[in-house]
Amino acid sequence: MVWLVWMLFGIQVLCSCIGAPAAQGAGPALLSPRCDDAAVEEAADLALRQTNADRKEGYVLSLYRIVSARQQPQEISGSVFYLVLDVVDTECHVLSKKLWKNCNTRPAHSTVYGQCKAIIYINQARNIAHLNSYECTLQPVPRRYIWSICPDCPADDSPDKTEYLEAAVQSLAKFNRESEQTHYFSVLNVTRASMQWVIGPAYFVEFLIQETSCFKDDTVAGISVCEPLPPDVAKIGFCKGSVVNSRVEQFVTISCEIYSQQDPATEEENQGAHQTPGKFKQDQQTSPSDADPFSPHLEKTVGWVKILPPSNEDITFHSLRESQTEHEDKKPVPPKAVGSAHSREGEKTQINKPDLTKPVTGPVILPFPEELSLSDSCPGEAKQTEGILHPWITRKPTHSVASTQAPQLSATK
Repeated sequence: MVWLVWMLFGIQVLCSCIGAPAAQGAGPALLSPRCDDAAVEEAADLALRQTNADRKEGYVLSLYRIVSARQQPQEISGSVFYLVLDVVDTECHVLSKKLWKNCNTRPAHSTVYGQCKAIIYINQARNIAHLNSYECTLQPVPRRYIWSICPDCPADDSPDKTEYLEAAVQSLAKFNRESEQTHYFSVLNVTRASMQWVIGPAYFVEFLIQETSCFKDDTVAGISVCEPLPPDVAKIGFCKGSVVNSRVEQFVTISCEIYSQQDPATEEENQGAHQTPGKFKQDQQTSPSDADPFSPHLEKTVGWVKILPPSNEDITFHSLRESQTEHEDKKPVPPKAVGSAHSREGEKTQINKPDLTKPVTGPVILPFPEELSLSDSCPGEAKQTEGILHPWITRKPTHSVASTQAPQLSATK
């Protein structure tokens, strides 16, 4: 009799263990939705918007195509999407707060292209679209390819050279003379530069400017004597200038956009946080609201953008994926690497690794899956098929690339 009682008790314990619900927040295995699914395209759009909004330096990235999408439904409601996106840079600086859809992509000879991995949590029931992390690796189109399609096109050069800073100062002087701003501006830093021989050496520069304490009504010996205004009140601007020299004359052009500290786009960004993902306004950035009771359980967005130096090798989107987890010497990036590095355009790349599984009542975030989408619809259709670069940057990897070890898509920051 005692034996029978113990047997029945054991069966009850076993059944209770088997039938116990999964830990709070744990979801089923990763799904592979179609890359052209509306929910996936919306997740990619939101992920790229928040990636651009999180950055303080560099240029707005535009979506070229969705390479892979994995979906992790959450028991608490909502889903986590693990996305691999092909991207190209645009002519808009990230400080403009413009959406990637509203920015012009660059001409083929000056395109910087690459790939981003993004983890984004979307919960329509709680009006949340939160970018957990992103990793982007970019590289300029190889000069050898540029020269093959446009021998006379200027190739991007190091913006740190003295001649480009001088060209920025000269073109800014024209802006200071002709603008209706009340203060003089000074060059903050040159972000992009190239040189071409026209009727003489021609220098093309893109650069940031900052407002100084000198009024335009004042007589100053030079802008160098003007102190920058405090960061909380100073206006920042983004300029495109050129200086073309000939034997008898110099031609200078300049165009600038000035961004105030309280940019209207930033205010719209905050207003959009209370809308469900399916109803987000298409003319603003989006992020979760601190007022939402669920937001304290969401990790702060962490990410980096790494820009590789120009190369004469054929670099495809596929081989760029490998460089996201390798140093230049082909050795794997240590998972505990912490610090910052400077990109080619001066952007600090954050590589601190977050604790992706810390929230208990929030979504469960897994390490980025090594396996790409199993859907035959991935990669998706390119968003920009008219460009001459399309056949080149979307081609399948060469034999040497295909024969290498499969890329490891880690979540290391």
